[in-house]
Amino acid sequence: MDAVLAELPDAALKVVRRRGITSLFPPQEQAVRAGLFRGRSLLLSTGTASGKSFLAELLLISAAVDWGVKGILTVPLRSLAYERAGSIRMHSDLGFDVAVSTGEYDSLDGRLGKSDVMVLTYEKLDSILRRRPRWLSSVGVLVVDELHYINDPKRGPTIEASIMRARAALGDIQILGLSATLSNAAELAEWLGAGLVASDWRPVPLREGVYVRGRITFVDGETRALDAQGGPVESLVRDTVASGGQALVFASTRASAVNLAQRVSAVLEGLCDPPVDVAREVESSSPSRNLGERLAKMVMRCAAFHHAGLDMETRNVVERGFRRGDIRAVVATTTLAAGLNLPARRVIVAEYKRYEPGIGWEDMPVSDYKQMAGRAGRPGLDDVGEAVLVASDGREAGYLFERYIRGAPEPVKSKMLLGYVMRAQALSAVASGYARTVDDVEGFFRGSLAYGQSSSQHKDSALRSRVLSVIEELERNGFVELQGSYVYPTSLGRRVNELYLDPDTAGRYLAMTRSLGDGALEHYVFIVASSDEVPKLRFRKSGDRWVQRVASRLIGDLGIECEDYECEAETMSTVKTAVALSDWADEVPEDTLMQRYDLAPGDLKTYSDLFDWLGRAAARLADYLGLEHHARGFETARLRVMYGVREELLELVQLPGVGRIRARALYNAGFRTLDDVASARVRDLVAVRGIGDSLARSIIGEARRLLNMGHRRTFVRLRRIGVGVLDT
Repeated sequence: MDAVLAELPDAALKVVRRRGITSLFPPQEQAVRAGLFRGRSLLLSTGTASGKSFLAELLLISAAVDWGVKGILTVPLRSLAYERAGSIRMHSDLGFDVAVSTGEYDSLDGRLGKSDVMVLTYEKLDSILRRRPRWLSSVGVLVVDELHYINDPKRGPTIEASIMRARAALGDIQILGLSATLSNAAELAEWLGAGLVASDWRPVPLREGVYVRGRITFVDGETRALDAQGGPVESLVRDTVASGGQALVFASTRASAVNLAQRVSAVLEGLCDPPVDVAREVESSSPSRNLGERLAKMVMRCAAFHHAGLDMETRNVVERGFRRGDIRAVVATTTLAAGLNLPARRVIVAEYKRYEPGIGWEDMPVSDYKQMAGRAGRPGLDDVGEAVLVASDGREAGYLFERYIRGAPEPVKSKMLLGYVMRAQALSAVASGYARTVDDVEGFFRGSLAYGQSSSQHKDSALRSRVLSVIEELERNGFVELQGSYVYPTSLGRRVNELYLDPDTAGRYLAMTRSLGDGALEHYVFIVASSDEVPKLRFRKSGDRWVQRVASRLIGDLGIECEDYECEAETMSTVKTAVALSDWADEVPEDTLMQRYDLAPGDLKTYSDLFDWLGRAAARLADYLGLEHHARGFETARLRVMYGVREELLELVQLPGVGRIRARALYNAGFRTLDDVASARVRDLVAVRGIGDSLARSIIGEARRLLNMGHRRTFVRLRRIGVGVLDT
């Protein structure tokens, strides 16, 4: 047996043998020798496909089976959480349970305490650490995937604070950090208190180059002429596919990704056998008929686009088709690069500039390019992987070589000491019991990466001043009370922390709810959508004059006063978003929403998930204020946006397999309540369009089960996650 493999615990060794592995990759060997399976915290800064994820799985399985402690894996994306959990679950027969939890930030998932391995999004881990359930003390291993996300202004503080809280709550917990793009890995390892394993080793060598006018120039000086057909991307993709490879193309916007995929599909015709089954699966899975048909036509020519506007199932169909080799080229948006596990012979970066709202077009970070380039090379299929940037001329090519190919990724910089971050984290530290005094709050921030990265000679006094300022602001807004050196959370502060709300968002919700008289759907949707967590539709002053008319009414009702252009623009974008989501809740078809607002199925799923959390939080704050009618209004709005239905369908859409279309068909056919469905005959439901024999039997049985559990006529009885003020 290989000497390094002999160091693995029994469960890990069994998994390795099942996989037919006789030796580990060099970076994996380094990690084992560095003490990964002897309880030592490590940071693995190694290339894509170097085996980081597999090592993390071995560690979590070993912790559960051999050491008898729980393990947590935290990842940035929900889709990635389910993918990683599925991989770990393949070995659950060794004697452990796996649970995935990615939402409901204001509640504890009961399955987690009974599980040995938990796969969580960053936000779910943070919410658990705030609530500190009893089973948390059984956690001995924490794996943080994509650690470079600490650099992200929005999600970075969540990851950083979670690590800090895990240390405070669990003491000597073993932490394993994973990343492929760290230029300051040693600094992060020191902050983690971890050993560092850094390596640029790859299972498939990577060649990087720039394409200009029919020729690729590689970084080593070698050039290769291509048979140019169409534009640069089409030529590069056709060349790749003609030689038996697959291409992964990155574009900066959804529109560009779709347009490029259309052009690529045209030049691939005749180079592959049409994957008819994949195309049919795309059409059947897409909630949008127009989007599904357009994508299916491209798939028939072995090409596809992939962006966040596609619903998750359609994205999964595209990814499976690419992995099987049925789809030869995928054009994806750059924003999905980190979570896209699709290795290809050639990665093509078609556009290196991105549009940032309020800023304009900017060059993408070097670290993002390195993430994309890392996807080049399919282990076991390619001798070499190629990453190629597209330039318009020689001058631009030189710039791309220096900035991206020869350049180093930007160092990861903490955002923990930004004002809005400190307010949220200070309240959380106090309300969750991690800090009881001003000194404790200061000590919490002193343990941050941001504090360690500060080179100021006066950073201690500056930190003290900022902590005092933040606490005083939280006190003015009613979230904490300051008595001498002690800081106490108020009942409102505890409620906001439990709801996993930023205090700025909570303050906004409270102020608008207090100002609102008689609320309509648009009022409640607007208030919920005002959170910075909710992505806003872009307001175009010239083409969206109707938004200003709607805004004049809503703004007055909600007591909003804007004194600058930035506030006005943000308000208009929120109004447009609220109107679009209200249309969705009024059962406007998906294709109409795409045409009217450029709102795609994937976007609707994002809004649905956010309203499940934020709508419920707004309802509970209304409950806190004693405004029962507004609590009901928020709860109704939450459910209607979640399901995309009018109020009369809320009772039917809780039935598995019954979405907005089938619910409307049932309602129109006279089946308007759970009682109606439960008392129906199978043949009666089969007569309803879109319902077959098997589904009819299923929903009748489910309706009877729900009625036996006490779910009756009114929609509030959907309230498995409901609001305390609502009657049962």
